[in-house]
Amino acid sequence: MRASKCRPKVSRVCAAAAAALAASVWPMAPTMAESSYHTSQAYKPATVECVMSASRLQGVPVPIIFGFLKTEGGHLGQESRNTDGSYDLGPMQINDRAWLQTIAKMHFAGDAAAARNFVRDDGCYNIHIGTWIFKQALVEAGGDYRAAVGYYNSHNPAYAERYRRRYAESLEQVLGVMNQSRKQ
Repeated sequence: MRASKCRPKVSRVCAAAAAALAASVWPMAPTMAESSYHTSQAYKPATVECVMSASRLQGVPVPIIFGFLKTEGGHLGQESRNTDGSYDLGPMQINDRAWLQTIAKMHFAGDAAAARNFVRDDGCYNIHIGTWIFKQALVEAGGDYRAAVGYYNSHNPAYAERYRRRYAESLEQVLGVMNQSRKQ
């Protein structure tokens, strides 16, 4: 199934399509036996190094990732309930209904509880997963960053456009801060 057919009401199908694409698009999609994310491992904070690592791995520019972090406004341990009953988790606000089963299969031998805990509580893992999700959207959008930013949030055109506007404001602030720090 082509990922472009993903719509909010078929998020499980979208997640399955994303899982099928994962091995070819995301080199960091090991089985649990190969994964560096084990349930006994201590959670890591969200750091600049994590953003840099996710950027290198996915080929997504660093400011783009910081734009998502600013737009989403999440933090470690956060579960934000959505009106549809799903939850957005952690710093990049990963939607549990859309992505948790895929993440559990890719990294936690199907253990959705362990996947939820890591997505919510491990800042570095959350950033890597959020960046991977954006990369999936970018592939789906044929490299169109504007469309992919909307897809990160929703495939509903009105919701996607509203999100793109919020993201543009956040990215402008991020770029302003980055430019200020370079001048100092």
